Amino acid sequence: MDIGEVLVKRKLLLIGNFVLTSGKTSPYYIDLRRFPSYPEFRQVVDEAIKKVEKVDFDFIMGVATGGVPLASFLACRMGIPMGYVRVERKGYGTDKLVEGEVTGRKVLVVDDVATTGGSLERASAEIVRSGGKVVGALVIVDREEGASEKLRSLGIDFISVFKISDILRSLSSTLSENERKLIEEYLGGTK
Repeated sequence: MDIGEVLVKRKLLLIGNFVLTSGKTSPYYIDLRRFPSYPEFRQVVDEAIKKVEKVDFDFIMGVATGGVPLASFLACRMGIPMGYVRVERKGYGTDKLVEGEVTGRKVLVVDDVATTGGSLERASAEIVRSGGKVVGALVIVDREEGASEKLRSLGIDFISVFKISDILRSLSSTLSENERKLIEEYLGGTK
């Protein structure tokens, strides 16, 4: 499977001007929230399982909302319990950010895309506050803008199924010269 071609074909990789969760403005956006709607997602789950084989974890936590589908598929396929971390409190009910019993667990935190790692860092902090130990973080796509370094500095093993540089290389004949140049300039300025 050529992930770049899949992302373009399914309109999950968009070219334009986008504001990211991190607050950065980017010439591309990877919208993986719809990815579980397509059959190729199963192949990504298979690749993700291979990537985390050596990580010692016994609980999976998805970061809402993008990480929840991948966490769910992984948990079902691997026979490991799961939960999720909310972005913000609901303000009613139990008002928890961490939905799942993580006390004493070795947790793999899962999200769809990582840019700076801020969402994974916040989710990890909440898991630790709830009694869990975060041993790894897994994403489908690493935008290669600092998430790996940030998480490793926190002692968290960072794993990506794909890196944006590899995706863009695979798309060299699909993107226009201008689109490719915009993205390459952007990536060059983020490292």
